[in-house]
Amino acid sequence: MTTATSTAAPAATREPPFTTGLTPWAQTLPQHISPTAAKNYLGCSLRFYFERVACIRKQTPAALHLGKAVHAALQAFHLARWRGGDDSPEATATAYEDAFHRLERDEGPVNFKDDDEREKCRLDGLRVVAAYLDSPEAMKEKPRAVEVLLKEDIPGLSVPLTGAMDLVEGNFTPVDFKSAAAKPDPAHAAFDHEIQLVSYQILLETATGETPPSLDLVFLVKTKTPQVIRVSSPPADAHRKRRVTALLETAVEGIAAGRYHPQPGMYCSWCQYKNECMAWLPGQAPTARSAA
Repeated sequence: MTTATSTAAPAATREPPFTTGLTPWAQTLPQHISPTAAKNYLGCSLRFYFERVACIRKQTPAALHLGKAVHAALQAFHLARWRGGDDSPEATATAYEDAFHRLERDEGPVNFKDDDEREKCRLDGLRVVAAYLDSPEAMKEKPRAVEVLLKEDIPGLSVPLTGAMDLVEGNFTPVDFKSAAAKPDPAHAAFDHEIQLVSYQILLETATGETPPSLDLVFLVKTKTPQVIRVSSPPADAHRKRRVTALLETAVEGIAAGRYHPQPGMYCSWCQYKNECMAWLPGQAPTARSAA
């Protein structure tokens, strides 16, 4: 591993409004960090390695495939609303169908058991999209931004923070859409996505100077009768911002140092990298040779 030479200015001239309490990192750094990458690394650093460093490809889970297609349909709807284009249910359904087939072709294969499961997945997605369009959560006015990608230097972070927000409403509320199989518990959902939500607030405040009135998740629940549920949490105070920045920097340091190791938990039962994980030994750099 090569070592980057630190070019940081003296601390006296770069005093941040708060610090993470972590040592400034001066080894080889990632170019940036996103809340999704940080959460994935902190959840299981070895899985992060297999997915993002070794790039071991696996079949796409059906639920993930459906979620991506639904996301593409909602993006098309919001972009049409923003640009004054065709935001009809028919156009949105077509966007979903196009994404379902395109993702299957470009990012597949998808681990459908058979053609019947594939058809059920396709129809479930259409029902979820229709439920959103019929719900009070479907945006009626022009959004401020759709799929906005921000990249900002943040005090306490060794690398720029990046984030792609699904939707920014007119009052600067960031909204992220999540597909789910069951109705979420609001308190748990807000905590589980804290890194993402607070990162979005930090990015918006840095880019615009505006503090959003809330940080929102909209869950598209794939029950027999699809549900659309908004979970709102208050904007982060200085403590929450400092905590999330510290978590982001912890991920940056771990990635820079090449610290990848198993972190067993309940999610291991459905992890696609169990064979690769079982081949891991301490002190041994993980490799892709054991890929299924």
